[in-house]
Amino acid sequence: MKYLNFIPKILSLSILMLFLNSQSIAQKLSESTKISLITVAPGDELNDAFGHTLLWIYDPSNGIDKAYNFGGYDYDTENFYVKFVLGQLPYQMSYAPLFAYQEYYQKHNRNMTEQVMSLRIEQKQTIYDELEKTYNDPSKRNYMYKFFYDNCSTRIRDALMTACTDSVHLHNIPAMNDSSYRQWMNKCLLRKHHYWAAVGMNAALGAPADKRILQFDACYLPENLMKSMGAAKRMSNHHVYYFVKDTHDLYPTMAVDDEPSFFLTPRFWFSLILLLTMYITFNDWKKRRKGYLFDKIAFGIIGVLGWLLVFLWFGTDHGVTTYNKNLLWAFPLNIPIVLMLSEKKDARDFWYGYYFIFVGLLIAMGLFYVIQYSIDTVPLVLALFVRAFYHAGFEREHRMTKAKFRKIIKGRKLEVIHYEHENGIE
Repeated sequence: MKYLNFIPKILSLSILMLFLNSQSIAQKLSESTKISLITVAPGDELNDAFGHTLLWIYDPSNGIDKAYNFGGYDYDTENFYVKFVLGQLPYQMSYAPLFAYQEYYQKHNRNMTEQVMSLRIEQKQTIYDELEKTYNDPSKRNYMYKFFYDNCSTRIRDALMTACTDSVHLHNIPAMNDSSYRQWMNKCLLRKHHYWAAVGMNAALGAPADKRILQFDACYLPENLMKSMGAAKRMSNHHVYYFVKDTHDLYPTMAVDDEPSFFLTPRFWFSLILLLTMYITFNDWKKRRKGYLFDKIAFGIIGVLGWLLVFLWFGTDHGVTTYNKNLLWAFPLNIPIVLMLSEKKDARDFWYGYYFIFVGLLIAMGLFYVIQYSIDTVPLVLALFVRAFYHAGFEREHRMTKAKFRKIIKGRKLEVIHYEHENGIE
């Protein structure tokens, strides 16, 4: 019973802690509080190519200077690189005084645009309270980053829209409607000349990236969010106001555009591969060779790529690498099938022709898909099609003749007609 004497003290201490915690969260903002959307221009590095977004709350009367950032992560996270590859790396919400970000981005020659929000004090308080609650709750402060759906830009977009309920209306910007996630991504990558990254990311992304989106979802990119907020309007007391009342750059920057040499771009190298493939194929046809060694290298590398895409589809949590149509041309079963190809004549090699017919059809369908989003990859896919078409239609031992086609249609047994037999040579 003597332990009951401690109960009042424990309750008093608990109440005091709850009170202090609520005070830290529910700090009242003054009328002079300013809430600004800060948009950081894209940088030269790949991870900076899409820009960045901050939400700055500045209340000099209460000593508040917090620029909230939803794009951080901890390098000390256990199995950091494994989680990054698997799409399981937790991102963090953090804040710092705005000048700390200014020093960093100005050093890297990245412009920062401030858009001061036209908000009532109640709306400012709601935004601040929700941000503080999120920061003080580790389960909410850390989140699973999703490139298209949940990132530094979408989190701030949602915070602003939630605080203003239905009083904010995004003014329709035609140029920001009826594009896909992939198309917006490509605009950012190609604008900063990340051509190789564009090839790789387009190959890795699946059908979710091709969803047609409207302006609201296009705000997953900081620049689009800035434009949308700049054109948005809100209604208050039966009056319509622009959501942004003031816009200005925080410091001057010098535009730098370093276009890489054409000889370092994927378009040059893949075109070179296409020309080399056509030359080798012509020589194979002229000298009546199969040339399977070249096919083992080419289709073998593409087969490895195909298995990588399968892994991204089924083995990761990125959410945008599923249903990948690039598997049509990056056919994973090229490994191990191409390793079974042999230059020696064998009664069992009748299936070679059928294999290349099947692969050729897949590549043709994949080529139609690739043309729509990654023109730099087209020469590479064409090179694969040239080899498949050669073996299926022009290689003398396995080409698809009219007689073979009729036998397939009629279901008759098909014999391989060797080149020597065709010319009456015993």
